[in-house]
Amino acid sequence: MLDVKFIVENRDRVVDNAKLRGFDVDIDGIIAIDAERRRLITELDNLRATARRLSKSQRGAPSEETRDQARKLRDDEGRLSVELETVNTELQRLLSYVPNLLDPRVPIGDDDAYTVMRHVGEPRRFAFEPKSHDEIALRLGIIDFEHAVNTAGSRFYNFINDGVIMRMALTRMFLDQVKGQGFTLVSPPYLAKARTLYIAGYLPFAEKDNFRVEGRDLSLIGTSEQSLLGMHADEMLPALPLMYLGDSMCFRTEAGSYGRDVKGILRVHQFYKLEQLIYCHPDDAERMHLLCLDNEEQFMKDLGVPYRVIICSSSDLAAPGALKYDTEAWLPSQEQYREMTSNTNLTDYQTRRGNVRYKGPDGIRVFPYTISATGFADRLIAAIIENYQQADGSVRIPEKLVPYMGGLTELTSRG
Repeated sequence: MLDVKFIVENRDRVVDNAKLRGFDVDIDGIIAIDAERRRLITELDNLRATARRLSKSQRGAPSEETRDQARKLRDDEGRLSVELETVNTELQRLLSYVPNLLDPRVPIGDDDAYTVMRHVGEPRRFAFEPKSHDEIALRLGIIDFEHAVNTAGSRFYNFINDGVIMRMALTRMFLDQVKGQGFTLVSPPYLAKARTLYIAGYLPFAEKDNFRVEGRDLSLIGTSEQSLLGMHADEMLPALPLMYLGDSMCFRTEAGSYGRDVKGILRVHQFYKLEQLIYCHPDDAERMHLLCLDNEEQFMKDLGVPYRVIICSSSDLAAPGALKYDTEAWLPSQEQYREMTSNTNLTDYQTRRGNVRYKGPDGIRVFPYTISATGFADRLIAAIIENYQQADGSVRIPEKLVPYMGGLTELTSRG
C-alpha cells in the first residue's frame, strides 16, 4: 500500500503510474476523502480540548447549563467518531486498489515487452524429435493425470514413485545450496484469513484466482509468501533481515487460462513450491533481491538446464510488485523459454498493509521491504525431463542431483 501522504503530495506521479500499469484508480477520490478524514480529526481534537477546558473550569457541582454542554460535547464526539470510522474504512478500501510504484528499470508494455538480461547454457540439439514432459512422464510412470482427474478434476496430477522422489531431492538440493545464508525453513498453514491475503496484495487484485472456503474467513494459499507475511502482521520486528524458506503446496484457480497449457504440469490448480521470502531494510533490498536471483540461477546452473533471465514488463508484474526478474528454462518440445521462477522486490507495499515495522539502533522506525522469490516449483521437473530425455524414452538425472536421488542416474519405465 502506498502512504496516503505520498499520494497527496505526488498525485500526478501516482496517477501516471496507475495508468501505465492498467489500473483505473480514483486518486482524486482518495485525496478528497483524506481531506475529509483530516478535517474530522481536527474537529474531534478541538471538541475534546473544549470538553477538557469545560471540566477544568468547574468547581463543585456543575450547573445544569454545564451538564447540557458536556452532554452535547459527548454526543458530538460520538457522532464524529462514527463518521471518522466510516471515512477511514472507505479510505482504506480505495487505497487497497492503488498499485505499487514501478521501478524505473521495468519495461513498459504488454507481456512480451520484457527485457532479456542474459542467456545461460545452449539449448540441446537432439538427434530425434523431442517429446513433451507429460508424454515422457506418462510412459515412465512418474506422473499420473488420469487418476488425479478422477479425484479432483482437470489441471491436477499425481506424482508417482520417482516423480515424488525427484521433488523431494530437488528440495533437499536447494536447501543444501542456500545453507548458511540465514534462511529459516517454514512449512506454514495452507489456509489463510482474508486479511493475510490482503497484506500480501493477493486481495483484492487476484481475487479471481482465490480458492475460498465457503462460509469461512479462510482461503487456500496461492503461495507460501502469503502465509509468511501473515505471520508478522502488526509486529515490530526485532532484527533485519528476516529470511524464510516457505515449503508448501500452492493453489490457483487459473481463472482466464482456458485452453492454455491444458496438458502437463505448467498451468495447474495445485503444485509444490519452495519460496524465498525476505524482510529487509530498504537500504538492503537491492542486495537481497539479487541474492535470491543468484540462488535461482545457481540452482539452474547446477542442474544443467538452459535458461534466460528477464526483467518482466509492466503488464506482467502483479500490482504489489515494483520490479520482477523471471528465470525461464528452455523447453525443447515447445522450442521456447518458459517461466520457472519469479523474483519480486515489493518495496514496503506489503509491510504497510500489514503494519509490520522495524525500529533500528538509531531509533528510526521503517516499514521493511519484502522480497518474494521462487526457490523452485514443480514445473522445474518438466524442464529436467525434457532437457535430459533420451531416444529410448529414458531420462538422465542431472549429475549434481544424482546423490539426492539415492544414486539413481536415470529414469526408466518400470512397466
